[in-house]
Amino acid sequence: MENTEAVIVAAGAGARLGGLTPKAFVPLAGKPLFAHSLAAFDAHPAVRQIVLVVPPQHQDYARNFVNACTWRVPVKIVVGGRHRHQSVYNGVAATGNDCFWVMVHDGARPFVSQEIIDALLDKGDSWACAVTAVPETDTIRYFSGMQVLDTIDRGKVVRIGTPQLFNKDLLLKAFGFAETLPQPPTDEAELMKSAGHIVGLAWGDPLNFKITAPADLELAEAICARRNALRLGG
Repeated sequence: MENTEAVIVAAGAGARLGGLTPKAFVPLAGKPLFAHSLAAFDAHPAVRQIVLVVPPQHQDYARNFVNACTWRVPVKIVVGGRHRHQSVYNGVAATGNDCFWVMVHDGARPFVSQEIIDALLDKGDSWACAVTAVPETDTIRYFSGMQVLDTIDRGKVVRIGTPQLFNKDLLLKAFGFAETLPQPPTDEAELMKSAGHIVGLAWGDPLNFKITAPADLELAEAICARRNALRLGG
């Protein structure tokens, strides 16, 4: 797909992870968390530019890190907003004037693969918006207080993740629906649905999980250590 760019959102505070460091800047295998997904998109031949969205107080750190590395494509750094959709808007608005497709990815998902990106881009032939998802394997139930209620048919639900693919112009228009929602949208596909667009689905990978809690970070460190050992022939 031509004229495709990626926006990596690394502007969240990450309060559930603990500490004062924004989540996407927490070290993983010796690099800031966002650097892992940045490298993945940089390696994909369809991506021609990456926009990294960061907190205002960490833009100098991000810029120094990016400038100290060698990248295949240009990496632009912009400052995020108060809510996620505001940060994403800043990132999408900073893409090139002739950008047609934009992929939006959480900087706290370090294990996005080339195969996931390929599967998502393939959906551009059919949809103006597509999300990555994985099947739900756990038993899911409603609850109220401390009481467990009805079971949800897990065959009818999926776990939505990122990256997500958008027609850039349609997404920019869809941001206008953000203020009409009762709560800030949890992803931009919700805005596209509000604007009347159908959202397609591409199958992702359970390993492309979001680092949210300390246990997630421990698991991610173990995965990185195992992959490094395999590369070294261990």
